[in-house]
Amino acid sequence: MSKQQANISLSKIFKNHKSKEAILYLVSKDKDLLNLFIENSDFGEYKREKNFKGLLQLIIEQQLSVASANAIYRKLLKKTLSISPESILNLNHASLKECGLSRQKISYISGLAKNCINKDINFNKINKLSDDDLITEITKIKGIGPWTAQCYMLACLKRGDIWPVADLGLMEAVKRIKKLKKRPTEIEMEKISQKWRPYRSTVANVLWASYD
Repeated sequence: MSKQQANISLSKIFKNHKSKEAILYLVSKDKDLLNLFIENSDFGEYKREKNFKGLLQLIIEQQLSVASANAIYRKLLKKTLSISPESILNLNHASLKECGLSRQKISYISGLAKNCINKDINFNKINKLSDDDLITEITKIKGIGPWTAQCYMLACLKRGDIWPVADLGLMEAVKRIKKLKKRPTEIEMEKISQKWRPYRSTVANVLWASYD
């Protein structure tokens, strides 16, 4: 298939896809992405709500499968009816543990809830920061590392050029599409992703879809 034919084919497949412009650009920059997009043409966005609720969900998802994290969140929602800093703090340690949360994550989400109630966290300000400044600011919160900060920007704020270099699912997916002998390092992940700017969030979304 020629490059022109590939673009015509993709234009038809992704005619109504909100990421059509990004997809066509990415395929023009990296031929390894062509089959990836065609085989996962129904891929969607990794979405979470902004602010406390989204950040709490991302903390739950740390080092867990999607299914396990979703199960914990559903149990939390059942106990609280509505996720908020106040509703989380109204649950005691035993209730939170019953939802499947580890002691460490209970500490993290309880601390996050307290910070929100005490107004130590200003999401209106944080959400307007540049990518680098947001990571610096949000990782001051206990339990929030670079992966969580990057996923917050990608899933909650819908920023278009976010690339969580330490995500194991993305590492495995990149290894596969690039036919690497071993899982790439974080430095290699960053280097490989440069040609995907400014649409790395789109690549992350389709790679997650292919990995699942």
